[in-house]
Amino acid sequence: MPNLITSLLARFPLGKVGAAVAVAATLVVAPLLTFSETTLKGLLDRWLSQCIVVVDITQEGTEAPIVRLYSFGDMPESLPFTFVAGKGLIHHVSFLNHVDQKTTVSESNVLVHPLANQRCPGDLCPETSEASERLTVRIKPMSSNYVYQFRILFEDPEAHKQMKVYVRPRLDEKIACRVETTTFSNFVARQSRGVQVLNIATYVMPHY
Repeated sequence: MPNLITSLLARFPLGKVGAAVAVAATLVVAPLLTFSETTLKGLLDRWLSQCIVVVDITQEGTEAPIVRLYSFGDMPESLPFTFVAGKGLIHHVSFLNHVDQKTTVSESNVLVHPLANQRCPGDLCPETSEASERLTVRIKPMSSNYVYQFRILFEDPEAHKQMKVYVRPRLDEKIACRVETTTFSNFVARQSRGVQVLNIATYVMPHY
């Protein structure tokens, strides 16, 4: 590697600053070129195989709150999400078609989930027939390729202030997935694919 650096600098006289930049660039690129392909694949597989779902609850003004689910990594076939009213009853939960309703201005993904435009009570939860203080919706399929957004309508407009969302699997159901509310530690899971790729790079570099 020193011979390569010397050869490059001799061929392209860059001055002291340019030489320093060239050496620094070479020192950064060299590990990338020599890093074991098997090791790199292992690091990426470990990163991408994580299962993380982040629940983000937002509300603007007097509008009904929107619950956004951000999924990252290998998802289970389905997940049951329970929406709980702080008080009173939930009138219904609507799975939004984010393309039709333009609920996410910056979202470039136009792949719409097959359950979009359905409601609970209704097709989204056939076993439930009326408003309740808690409504459970099983989302299937789960995939990080989809956009998950729900509008929650309460009978009491003030009930949203104490609303909660959680996942509770059946006794015979094994879910190796973390489900979290929004925090700094899951910031990357809520970002675009481009930002996630950059973060993967920062995860891999320290292992060189």
